[in-house]
Amino acid sequence: MATYYTIRKEDGKEGALAFDLSGAWTVGALSEIDDDFSGDCFADARRVSFDGRGLADFDTSAAWYLNDLVIRLKGRGVEAAVGNLSDHHRLIFERVSNLPQEKEERREEPGPLHQALKNIGAEAVELTNEMTQGVSFFGEFAAFLPRILLSAKNLRFRSIIFHINEVGIKALPIISLMAFSISLVTGYQGAFQLGKFGAKIFTIDLITISTLREMGVLLTAIMLAGRSGSAFAAQLGTMKLNEEVDALKTMGVSPFTVLVMPRVLAILIALPLLTLVADGMGLMGGYVFSKMFLGYSYVQFLGRMQQAADLAQLGVGMLKAPFFAVIIGIVGCMQGLSVRGSAEEVGRRTTAAVVQSIFLVIIADALFSILFTRLGI
Repeated sequence: MATYYTIRKEDGKEGALAFDLSGAWTVGALSEIDDDFSGDCFADARRVSFDGRGLADFDTSAAWYLNDLVIRLKGRGVEAAVGNLSDHHRLIFERVSNLPQEKEERREEPGPLHQALKNIGAEAVELTNEMTQGVSFFGEFAAFLPRILLSAKNLRFRSIIFHINEVGIKALPIISLMAFSISLVTGYQGAFQLGKFGAKIFTIDLITISTLREMGVLLTAIMLAGRSGSAFAAQLGTMKLNEEVDALKTMGVSPFTVLVMPRVLAILIALPLLTLVADGMGLMGGYVFSKMFLGYSYVQFLGRMQQAADLAQLGVGMLKAPFFAVIIGIVGCMQGLSVRGSAEEVGRRTTAAVVQSIFLVIIADALFSILFTRLGI
């Protein structure tokens, strides 16, 4: 380890210490220099002098550190001075020492209650901004939709078809498997509980009504929120970072028309169709469970299913699908276009898109359930 100074006591002067500086005092050596001075080398010192004749190199960072050290010593009542610097080093030190020294006020650490209230306030402000932005984004979508639908030239068919393939067709396997599996689980749990009352036959009613009214559309929407809503946010966020969105604006092209509307229209078309698939696979899963575990034939299952539900039950589920699609599409695109700064922000916005979409879909589903119950549907 390099030596940056030696200490000697000045003859005839009690409490007087002289530091003969040596070596290269540069920004790269400041951590080692500070470690050397962090000890108790100034204990009982009344007068301290720094002799710079042995310095091999001296830059502004070291000059600032040495000047700050002198100021701190004077603050402790110690007489401190720097001398015997070469002309070049003295010029650097004088320029640094003549700069204004801003005294940083020590801030007290906030208490737990203060910090908790601060965090709540920050979250409330962020939530308010998100809600305002969401309402504005939905209003823009509502304003663009009639203009695009009434004029075929404004529809970007190739883009819409591409996103229908990405959102809908490629999601068919996972949606089908999910709906089939959920129906099996629902049937098994329902039969286990209803069997206690000798009412296993009503397991078919449970599977049919829950699939058509709730599970088919809700689980499909949640799956698309995680699969497609996150994709929308990540795609648009990356385009925002690459300044592709700004390039569209520079060319006079509306990013909302080119990027947002095709994605929202695609999911608006795909989600109802996927809901139909989920309903069909859910009923098939119910039939498989009834056949394998309850011993009911196809005719018995079909007859009970027709007694339990009609087209109105299917319509209840299908009516929710477009609303859920708009929520997922708008939230995903809004979060993607809100990306600022770095790739880390893309990940954060993608996560926010998924969480917010699922939360809003569940809230919307609860409101629909209350509404249909009040209407007696």
